[in-house]
Amino acid sequence: MAQGRDSPTGYDWEAHSDPSEPAPLALPDRDRVLRDDAPHDAPYGAPSFTYDPQEPLEEGPRRGGLPAWAIVAIVIVQAAALVAVVGLVMGGLQRLADPSPAAPVAAPSSEEESASVAASQSSQEREPGVVTDSAGREVTDGTGGYDRPATVGEHTVSWTAWTDGALGVTPLEVDTAATAPGADGKDVVQDGYRLVLVTYEVRYDGPGQLAPAEELWLTGESDRTYFPDIAEGLVPDPMTSISPLDSGESARFRSAFLVPEKEVDTFRLGVETFSGELLYFTTG
Repeated sequence: MAQGRDSPTGYDWEAHSDPSEPAPLALPDRDRVLRDDAPHDAPYGAPSFTYDPQEPLEEGPRRGGLPAWAIVAIVIVQAAALVAVVGLVMGGLQRLADPSPAAPVAAPSSEEESASVAASQSSQEREPGVVTDSAGREVTDGTGGYDRPATVGEHTVSWTAWTDGALGVTPLEVDTAATAPGADGKDVVQDGYRLVLVTYEVRYDGPGQLAPAEELWLTGESDRTYFPDIAEGLVPDPMTSISPLDSGESARFRSAFLVPEKEVDTFRLGVETFSGELLYFTTG
C-alpha cells in the first residue's frame, strides 16, 4: 500500500522513489591545504590541520675537519713533490740526450786546499840562511845542507830576523859521550843511549833587542830519528836562560840530546829560525 505526503511516517516516498547516482565526493586539494597557511575545514567533520614549514637547521662545523694552515701545508708539500718529480724527469731526459757525459773530477776539499796553500806560503816565507867560515867569508858550495853539514867550531850560520836584524849561531863544542851535569861524573843515561851536549854561541846585530829563545829552534837528526832539545831542566844554562840581546851582543848556552848509540855516527845538529831554512852541523 502506497503512502502519500499525508503518511503517518512523514516520509515522502515519491520524492525519493526515483533512484539516481550519488553526487561525487569532492575532496579538498591536498597540496593547496599543505601550502596554504590559512586553516581549512576538513571534510566529513575531520579535524583540520595546517603545515608549518620549519626553518632549515644550521649546519655546525664538521668534526675532524682540517684547519686552514694544514691544508696550506699539504698544498705546499704536494707542490714540492711535483717540482722534484719534474726535476728527475728532466735529468733523465738530459742523460738520455747525452749518453757519454764527461767523468766528474773530484774537487780538492777545503782542508786539502788550506794545507797546500799553507805549505806553499811556508816554503815561500822561509828565507835561506847564510853560512860563513871562521874568517867571515860566505860559503856558497852547499855547506850547511843535510848531505854536506857544516863543521862545528869552524862555520857560522845566520838569518835575517823579524826585527830586520841578523842572528848568527856558531856551535863551539860537541860532547857525544857526556854525563848529566850534577851527577858527579856518574853515567845515569839508560844503557844503549848517549847523552850529547852541545855548546853554542849566539850573536845579534840589528835594531832593538832580540831574545834567542823566541827566534831559534834547535834539533838533532840521524838517518832514522828526529831528536828534540831536552836541555831545559837538565843543564843550568839552556837557551831559555839568555836575556834579550842588544845589537852587537852575544851569549853562550847549551843544548842536550839523548841519542841511541847505533845512531851517533849519523847524528847531526839542526839549527833554524822561525822564518829561516834549516841548516846542519856534523858531530863527527
